[in-house]
Amino acid sequence: MSRQDHRSVGFDDHQTRVSGFVYIIMLVVVVAFGALVWDLYSGGREAPHIAAPGGAYKIAPPPEAAGTPDSGELSAFAETGPAPDSASLRGPILGPASAEAAEAPVATGQPRFVADGPFVAQVAALQSEAAVDAAWRRLSSRAPDLFAPARLDVERADLGQRGVYYRVRAGYFASRADANLFCDRIERLGQDCIAVAR
Repeated sequence: MSRQDHRSVGFDDHQTRVSGFVYIIMLVVVVAFGALVWDLYSGGREAPHIAAPGGAYKIAPPPEAAGTPDSGELSAFAETGPAPDSASLRGPILGPASAEAAEAPVATGQPRFVADGPFVAQVAALQSEAAVDAAWRRLSSRAPDLFAPARLDVERADLGQRGVYYRVRAGYFASRADANLFCDRIERLGQDCIAVAR
């Protein structure tokens, strides 16, 4: 065998050893990766569990929160269009018109409804027309005797950049005094109310 052949055999032998070493390393990497994938997807480890607190999942709101209007209702009350005279405003919407109004006794009795009067009592203003019926049912269920003779009146109000609101109103009243009387009763339930002309 010539020297060149001998070097060629040594080179081939060295190349074979390096190739074998590379194949072994690749095999170890593939096996390690396969073991990792197997461990992740085979359920080898149990997923961590977080214990839920005991008791009821859903709870009823406290009584004082039951009459609280939705945020959409509250934000929309400032947007009721032309401001009614200050005597018609009651409760937390804008506050009493004067110190005498704050000390005035609350009227008692039932408001008188008419078939088609010029006044209504606005009880909510919503940005969703679909929410009107649910709001009316919720309010009327809180005072069924008061709402029994009332008719639902919905006014669509386009406030430009502020959006479209649907004013939920109870009607109808022959006088602003009757509409105010209705609002006084509603405000005792913790709900805002404004007597307005149609």
